[in-house]
Formats: sequence, structure tokens, C-alpha cells
Amino acid sequence: MLLDGENFEDPTKNILFLLSSMIGNPVALYYSNLTCCASTTQDLSDFVFEKNVEKYKPDIVTRFEYKKQRKEHTQYITKIHVLGRTEIYLVVTEVNMPLTILDYMALENAVFTLQYSFMGTYAQNQIEKKYQRDIGYSLLNGLLTGDELSKAARMLKLKDTAQYCVVSFHTISSNSEDYYTKEELEEIGVIEGEIQRLLPDEHIYRNLNQIVCIHEIKPGETQAGFREEMEKLYQTVQKQIFHRNKTTDFQIGIGSIVNGYGDLKKSFKDSKKIIDYMDMLRYLYGDKNISVADFSKLGFFQIFEKIKSRDELMEYVPESLVKLYWYDKEHDGELIETLQAYLDCDKSANKAAEKLYVNYRTLSGRLKKIRDISGIDFKNSAEMLAVRNGIVLFKMAETL
Repeated sequence: MLLDGENFEDPTKNILFLLSSMIGNPVALYYSNLTCCASTTQDLSDFVFEKNVEKYKPDIVTRFEYKKQRKEHTQYITKIHVLGRTEIYLVVTEVNMPLTILDYMALENAVFTLQYSFMGTYAQNQIEKKYQRDIGYSLLNGLLTGDELSKAARMLKLKDTAQYCVVSFHTISSNSEDYYTKEELEEIGVIEGEIQRLLPDEHIYRNLNQIVCIHEIKPGETQAGFREEMEKLYQTVQKQIFHRNKTTDFQIGIGSIVNGYGDLKKSFKDSKKIIDYMDMLRYLYGDKNISVADFSKLGFFQIFEKIKSRDELMEYVPESLVKLYWYDKEHDGELIETLQAYLDCDKSANKAAEKLYVNYRTLSGRLKKIRDISGIDFKNSAEMLAVRNGIVLFKMAETL
């Protein structure tokens, strides 16, 4: 949703009501995620494509794509493209009278008018958004000091006495690494619009694949309560991603709480770091579905987060694990992966074998090799704790 509802709502409604009066039927507009942005009736519920939806060609010369579906009343759907960046659906519901050729001609002209109206609104919004985005990112990256910092904070209505946390919404395609196609970037734009709709009062900025929000902590608001809000937002956005048949792996990282706008850089950095550690957290908490996390979830591992050298971090890994690491590296082995699965399954060889899709004999052979190479004592609970923590440190080292 690249269009700001407040800016285009009135002219859009004027066009819709004029069209509705001409064709004698209600008309509505829906965003690409099927939420209603304007209607000539009181019904602002989400639009639903029925199974019987089909392509439809009215008996006129047209440049647009029409579809038709039957519910209680027949609906005609026209897709409006705005600068190739977003899609909006114009829906006419045949409540009062059947559409005629003259009605389709009126509909066609209305689509042209709406398209030009949206283009003007889009251009204006992009200028405003770019300016605010540049200011926001300069502030978040600590590029402003003194009077410049104070001026930027006033423009964004940030207070030196308030508490803030930065939230990073990261979108990672499951079928690519560090590369985004035009289609994926357009999908990120759609997600940005959905977040803006769900968080209308927040400061939200986008930079390529990352969407960032500066959240002011409200009186009485707890860290757990805000995380719960973000988890609900995640579920809503993920549902829409699924509905669009996209493969986007949507993740939310919540930075640490800071006092005043001067320390937003730290919270921003923490919000990005927690996303880098998402796989590690999934292992640490035994939940592969974790996609929303705040920096506090790192627990005592925050101590190691300050280490920026891979070699220095590896000094805290138990020697037994280091031996397995070098064996795997030299022999293209899977011993650490096997050890992790065995511990995840509460040291059940049968369950670990199922998890790794190998037979029991293969798993037993790997466990014997692990004992022979590392000397790990699986009956020693203190050593098992050290090994578990060591695996987490391995995963942290992989991000360096």
C-alpha cells in the first residue's frame, strides 16, 4: 500500500460516489491485501475472492482486466495498477440493477480518473516519505549531533524525556540469499503498507529489504505486552503473505528500551542483531517457529554479543566441541549436527535418528564417533549444559 489513505480519501470518495450515482450500484476500493480503503456504503469489511471468480470481458473496448464473481449479488472487479508498484481493486456490486454498456463505459472512465489521481498522490507521498526516511535513518544510525539531532527530533515529534525501542521488520526470501528481485521488492512494499495500516501512529521507515519502526513506550506498557502486540501483527502480516502465495520469511526484531531519542542508535542496532540471531534463538528455545523476539531473549548470551571477533568468541566454546568442529570441517562431516539433534531430543537416539532421517544404526555409529573424538560424557549434566551453550556460541560465531 504505497498510497496514504488520509491524502486521497476525499477525492477518491468523490469519484466513487459519482460513479455509483451514474451506474446505480454501490462501489468500493480495496488495497492489494484486500482491506477496504473507500466505499459508497457502510460496509468496510475485507474483500473476499470466491472460488467461482472468473475473467470477464465487457462488451466494450477496454484496457483493463475485469473479473466477475457471484455471491448474494454479482460483483465486477477491476484491477488498477499504479506506476507498476501497487495494485488496487475497484469492485462494483450489482445490487440494484444490471450493468449496461453505458455503465461499463462510465466504469472505464472512472478507472482512468482514479489511476491519474493515485499517481499524483503517490508522487507527493514519495517525496514526503523520502525526506522523513532520510531524517529517520540519519537519526537511527547516529549521524546527527547537537542542534541537528534536536531539530530532527522535533520534526519527528520525538521527546528527550520519553522511552523508545526500535523494531526492525525484516523480510527474507526463502529462495534467495542477499539478493532481491523486482517482484520481491514490490512484495516488501506491500508488507510496508500493511504495517503502516496496523500501526498508523508509529514512525515507520523502509530501506530496501528492511522496515523500521520507532515505538514510544506508553505509560504502564510492559516489554512482554509489546512483544505480544508484535506477535499479533506478525500473525496478521504472515496470513496475508500466505494469501498472496509468497515465500517471504517475515521476522520481527525488537531492540532494547532506551531513554530519549539520543540512544535510538543502540536500540536500532539491537533490533537488527536479534534478527541475525533468530536461528540461534530457535535452537536455544527449542522452537523453530520463533519469528518475533526482543533483545532480552538473548539472556546471558548478551555478554558474548559484545565480542566482535570470531576467534575470540570460539575461545569460550568447550574444547570437545572444537574437536568435533575441526573433524567436520576436514571430513565434511555431520557430527555437530548429530550432537545437536541428540540433545534436542533429550538424548533419545531413536527420536534423533527420525529427526535426521537416518536409521538407528547410523545414528549410534555417529554418537560413538562423537565420544571417541571429543571425550564427551553424556551422563555429566554440567558438561551437557556447557556443550549446549557451546553450540549456541557456534551459531553466534557464524554471524560474525
